Amino acid sequence: MIKRIIFVTAFLFFQMVLSQKSEFIYYDKDWKVTTKPNALYYRQMPMKEVGELVLLQDFYINGTPQFEGYVLKRNENAYVGDVIWYDENGNDNNFRQYKNDTKNLTLLYYHPNGKVRKKVQYKNGVKDGEAIIYNTDGVVLMKGIYAKGKPESGSFEIVKNNEDYDYNEKVEEISMSETGSHHNEEGVEVPPPPPAPLKTTEAAPQTVELLEPMDEENVSKKIKNRKTVTEKIFWVNSKQLAQETVFAIDRGYFKSIEQKNYDKSGKLIQSLNEANFYDYGSDITNGLDYEYYLQNNFATEVKTIIKYVGKLRSGKNLSYFPNGKIATEILYKEGWKDGEEIVYTEDGKLKSKRIYKKNEPFQGNFDENVAALVVNLNYVNGLKEGESIAVNEEKQIVAKGIYKNGKAFNGTFIEKIQDSSEDYELINVENFKKNGLQKVLGYRLENLEKTYTAKDGKLDGLTTFYDEGKVTGTLEYKNDQPHNGTLIGREKITVYKNGKIAEETFFEDRYNKDRIQKQKFYENGILSKIKDYSFTISEKPQEFYEGVLKNGKPFSGYFETEDSREFKQVDYFENGIRKFQYSNDYLKNMDNYKHQKYDIKSTYKGEKIFDGVEYKLNEKQFISRYWKNGVLKSFDWDLFAMHYFNRLHFELKNNTIEISDMQSKRKAEITIEQTKNTFNKQLSIDGKMLDNTKRSYLEGKYKERVVLYYEENGKVISKMMNTFDEYTESSEGNELFYKVYMTVNESVNIEENFNELSEKIFNNTFLDDTGENRNIAGVQSDSEGKPTDGIVITPTQNNTYTLQLYINGKLIKTVEKVSFSKIKDEINKLEMLD
Repeated sequence: MIKRIIFVTAFLFFQMVLSQKSEFIYYDKDWKVTTKPNALYYRQMPMKEVGELVLLQDFYINGTPQFEGYVLKRNENAYVGDVIWYDENGNDNNFRQYKNDTKNLTLLYYHPNGKVRKKVQYKNGVKDGEAIIYNTDGVVLMKGIYAKGKPESGSFEIVKNNEDYDYNEKVEEISMSETGSHHNEEGVEVPPPPPAPLKTTEAAPQTVELLEPMDEENVSKKIKNRKTVTEKIFWVNSKQLAQETVFAIDRGYFKSIEQKNYDKSGKLIQSLNEANFYDYGSDITNGLDYEYYLQNNFATEVKTIIKYVGKLRSGKNLSYFPNGKIATEILYKEGWKDGEEIVYTEDGKLKSKRIYKKNEPFQGNFDENVAALVVNLNYVNGLKEGESIAVNEEKQIVAKGIYKNGKAFNGTFIEKIQDSSEDYELINVENFKKNGLQKVLGYRLENLEKTYTAKDGKLDGLTTFYDEGKVTGTLEYKNDQPHNGTLIGREKITVYKNGKIAEETFFEDRYNKDRIQKQKFYENGILSKIKDYSFTISEKPQEFYEGVLKNGKPFSGYFETEDSREFKQVDYFENGIRKFQYSNDYLKNMDNYKHQKYDIKSTYKGEKIFDGVEYKLNEKQFISRYWKNGVLKSFDWDLFAMHYFNRLHFELKNNTIEISDMQSKRKAEITIEQTKNTFNKQLSIDGKMLDNTKRSYLEGKYKERVVLYYEENGKVISKMMNTFDEYTESSEGNELFYKVYMTVNESVNIEENFNELSEKIFNNTFLDDTGENRNIAGVQSDSEGKPTDGIVITPTQNNTYTLQLYINGKLIKTVEKVSFSKIKDEINKLEMLD
């Protein structure tokens, strides 16, 4: 029966749609059908019908257009083609283009006088074919050709963001129902589409400043062989251009190469060429950026004029009211609001003057948006001073107070909470200190999160917590300290008894407080027990894992390490002794940080891992060492940086240290051979011998040398390095192999070298030992020992140095008597000459 009623209602509505008698449907502020005296909007019937579509047009109660767009007859929320929302002045507020998957391949739009304004052809859901824009008298203003949804040739009302097609699933649903795939007899709702979010970018006002017209002949030559399309904006009710922009098409990419702006009389007021735009894109780098108030993409007035110099806003910038009067004049310097801003009323009268310094209010009266409120206040020399009044959207005063020297002095104030991107406070202040009831809220006043009581600036009294208007907990404070009750946080709840913490409960996140991650229990304020729900141990799965503490230290059970959210392990204790550690391959579990599964078991002997995996987290490094019966067998060195990760695997095999680089997929082998009288250290990369240290090899190989200079104990020291021919040819990844090779001591057996190398990396001293962190300069010499390229540093008296820059064997510059404290600066200057 209910379905029948709904279906009949929908049937009657569409009878109205198709009827010829002129009717009106009136709507209130919530778009519910009402009577004319209570209406804010209306819709005139019948609507224009095109196949399965109707052209829906809604109006504000004063007759100003509010919405226009094609919709399906059976569902007016299923948009097709170009859809536009208007503001209360009738200007374009938001434009969207939807796919047209209906049988109606040509859509027409109309001027208020009934003449066709726009004709658009479609194919396969997108614009394809002619798009024509007409004047109110039927004269063609623009004609362009689309191909597969993109402008191909001619002139268009929109070229930028031409690929932004919205796909309306409801169109597909209705189309499927028409073919019988899905049948829906429940009817549809009749309220019109609400205004969509405005898709604009912030534009600060700029001053009008005419630029010299570009050299038409040179521009013509430059773009002669390029395929172009044009975007045009005409002044409303005329054939006069307001703005014309030429775009070059390059592999589907549209780049601005020319723009002209005209006033209403047809006078050219600006002409830009390709040099005035970004190399890639349509934004102006040098010139004036005009934004217009538009009605169906016809300009009614200038909205803003923004001046750019070197890609930054500069000089006086202007904004205008829809009636053409100046709204604001603002001075910019190097992209910042910096200087005087003059504000006018809509009838042209001076409203206020104020001064900014680097985008911040400095002097004068300002309106600031704080949450959903507007706060009017004064600044003196960059500090808030005097009366502050906050009003809501209905212009009702919700806070009023006095500032002194930038601080709240007396009254009520709305302020953003420091270190929070979402929360605000409505505070009561007496003589610079909070007193009485205070409120913490979200963006709107009704989004109350908590209230608390303050006395002389300290928490004292009851704090109440809310969630969607309901009380979730209370906590009593005494002398700024929690005393009795429950503290509700974003991701945890804390219980206090008699001034001491009693219990903490941690949740998965602020939106999943039904999913507990961990609970901590305290006795007399000291942690005594932990229940952890955040992991599972493969050999012993259970709902939670309990750990008991004595004197605040782990005694028995399971305890998760707190090193890092991504790199945690679980230690198991018996009678205060650490027995086992449970872990996993973190690379396979990084996405499961909310609930880890640990399937690797390691055994402790004393306080060290004896059998299994040992972990160490250093800055941007994570090391995993693999032990077997107290013997180190291998280790992984994981390195992190922005958008970068690499794992280096070190393994001891017989008399060889084997190093594998995951990123470069290369492998190095370092071996030490000992005979009666000599030691031989060898380096091979991907099976190719690159170096060994036999004397006969050294004498024939190392002729050219490199001297590297380091900082050490307030002095510069030098270190002679041998060069390898292959080193200069090595690809990325080989450099670390050489650094490891240089640190290996050939007079010590391979096991000792492997263990020492592991300790250096584990304790984050490897790069220091190689000089990586201390190297400040270097110079290369030829086979005769003469400098060829780099900087020679020679110590002189009183801890000063002489610096000599060589390039291609020639001395370029000498700097003398350089103190140790200035040596880096002088090296930087010399390197700039290189």
